Amino acid sequence: MQPEREFDPEDAAQDVVNACAMALQGGSLPADVNDLFDKMQEYRNAKTVADNRREHLTLTKEEAEREQTTRRVFLDAYRVFYETRGIK
Repeated sequence: MQPEREFDPEDAAQDVVNACAMALQGGSLPADVNDLFDKMQEYRNAKTVADNRREHLTLTKEEAEREQTTRRVFLDAYRVFYETRGIK
């Protein structure tokens, strides 16, 4: 059994943006791509908040946990997307 591949969240986010652009060129955004985009946005928003709070030394435990949770949810969804779409 192969170990799970680690994905960089920023690279994964760019793949999602690219997939959205390609899908929209075809005229519609499939539900799985739209759902993945939403998860990516939730992660990016939580990361932005956490990064800003870190910069000002005001990051709360809840904000850090939200960043980690949304990151994990996004990367888990991306992993499924990756495996079903064969993105390399």
